[in-house]
Amino acid sequence: MNFAKERDRAFIKAVVDDDWSGVLEYAKKYGVPVPKDEKVMKAGIYKAVQECTKIPDDVKGTAMRKCLELGFTPFIKPVEVDE
Repeated sequence: MNFAKERDRAFIKAVVDDDWSGVLEYAKKYGVPVPKDEKVMKAGIYKAVQECTKIPDDVKGTAMRKCLELGFTPFIKPVEVDE
């Protein structure tokens, strides 16, 4: 399985089923640091889901709602580059 498919599968399972085991396994496998604060970790995943092109809109909607319920904005702010 490739990197993006594996990520999307873990993200979908976390959003839909509240099963974070796939996300934690994925992070360990690829050396991705995980915030110690569970609320911050979840919000980060919910935000990341919005940027994944292969994740269905209904899952994105659920992630958006859950992110808002945690008190976070559901989108990642674009980076502004000073020239």
